[in-house]
Amino acid sequence: MIKNILKGFIKIIQKILISVALFVIYYFGLGITFIFTFVFNREVLSGRKKDKDTFWIRAEGYQNSIEESRRQS
Repeated sequence: MIKNILKGFIKIIQKILISVALFVIYYFGLGITFIFTFVFNREVLSGRKKDKDTFWIRAEGYQNSIEESRRQS
């Protein structure tokens, strides 16, 4: 009888502790990310240079000829 009561009590405590821990971890992680992006103006995270108007990065290291495309397909 005491064992069943103790199991129920432990399950309730686990749910509460896990919920609180996940909440704290989530907002702590988002808080650090927000501060980091606020300080660095998203330039560090995006990898984008200030003079570009796009997020696209030019691909390098391959040939874009028709023969090369036929060979790869």
